Amino acid sequence: MDKTQKKQKRKLRLNLFDVVFIAVVLVAAWFAINYLGRSGGTAAIIMPGNQETVVYTIELAEMYGESAFLIKPGDALVDNIEKRQMGTVVSVEVNPATRLEKNDLTGDRVISEYPGRYNALVTVSADASVTENQITIPGGFVVRVGVRVSVNGPLYNSSGYIIDLERGDDA
Repeated sequence: MDKTQKKQKRKLRLNLFDVVFIAVVLVAAWFAINYLGRSGGTAAIIMPGNQETVVYTIELAEMYGESAFLIKPGDALVDNIEKRQMGTVVSVEVNPATRLEKNDLTGDRVISEYPGRYNALVTVSADASVTENQITIPGGFVVRVGVRVSVNGPLYNSSGYIIDLERGDDA
């Protein structure tokens, strides 16, 4: 026998691993065609919403030193984490930082003031895309009350929470 006859006598033999592999590939292909390729499937594309001016308030807590007094109307704010635009400062109110603490002598809860630290209530205005589900400032920053934010300004940075939101005719 020569080499060409040996090659012709080989038969295709499948083992258990080959059968399982082929079955997995077929199931994955079926899944991709039926679920990922649907145009009318359950996945929804978020359509751009109406453009409105939104005004929201951020409470920047316990800013050190005089940094709270550096915040001025007209400052452009940027998200410190993802570098997204957040809007323009409209007004600022600076108060001494306070915290509710337990009085060890009486057991009562009292408001304590922190010397050298300040809370800043910063009112921010921004044009935003408003949909049924969310309010998004161009660049991708989503405005929601209760969300923790980290803010960069021209000469300051701090973190706090969005505590108030006005939109549309209220703004």
